[in-house]
Amino acid sequence: MPMAVETTEIRDDGIVGVLATPTGSDPTPGVLLLGGSEGGLHARDAEALAAEGFTVLALGYFGMPGLPRGLVEIPLEYVTHALGWLGARSRDPDRLGVTGGSRGGELALLVAAHDEHIGAVVSVVGSGVLTPGIDFGRGALLDILTHAPPSWTIGGSPLPFLDHVFPEELRAGVAARRPVRLALAFAPPPSDPLELERVSIRVENTRGAVLLVSAADDGGWPSTPYSQVAADRLAAAGHRFPYEHRILDAGHLIAGPPGAPMKTTTGPGPGVTFEMGGTPAANTAARAEAWRLTVDWFREHL
Repeated sequence: MPMAVETTEIRDDGIVGVLATPTGSDPTPGVLLLGGSEGGLHARDAEALAAEGFTVLALGYFGMPGLPRGLVEIPLEYVTHALGWLGARSRDPDRLGVTGGSRGGELALLVAAHDEHIGAVVSVVGSGVLTPGIDFGRGALLDILTHAPPSWTIGGSPLPFLDHVFPEELRAGVAARRPVRLALAFAPPPSDPLELERVSIRVENTRGAVLLVSAADDGGWPSTPYSQVAADRLAAAGHRFPYEHRILDAGHLIAGPPGAPMKTTTGPGPGVTFEMGGTPAANTAARAEAWRLTVDWFREHL
């Protein structure tokens, strides 16, 4: 890593996370880092980003002691509260960054649309469409998908979301215990303008630069069309800050800092194996590219 980093576990004022800062430096730009549907913390990601010259809070929001068990009705206020906490320890509390991968990318766009302190956001294989929550206590995949709750709340009220679908290809793959693409359970963006408006994130309210990075062969969910919903809203609104949608030739597993070369495109799921798309070589290269784009975006706009 280019800089030495100090990390501190945070259990303060209701916040659960890891703070990573460049060792011995003056206050640096603050970035909130959000994980995806795996839950927990992303300390390694925070350390790698801090080594590039940022003060990074990897925020846990479910799947840890003291937090909800599943991705179910997560209060947006918890995340904006964490942003305020981070801002007090950053170079400029009124110009913060937020980034996330997969469901964390969806949450990053949602937070940026509601918090005026965000100067730059990066969503990697994320979504401009609100999607269902995940109650891991229900056991098997199809039961989890069938009884999906809301993911997010604002002011105690659940936000609407695009329901799952259940094509025969998905059901047959689960029954046969073949690797399945979870993306099959996610409907395309609605063609009805009113329904699309109902489930879309108001990304045009973001007071900063927006980078969307998606995967052309995403087996996890349709990150490219879902991210394009956000790009289209920004274009339609004449967004006055820079924005860009970069589509990489890869599968879902491209969020986070690069590491050892990938050897598979599959991963474990609740009673199934997920096929995440792409190839090991393409995903390895795309993860490095997505990370470079993320770091460059924050350097330019924070």
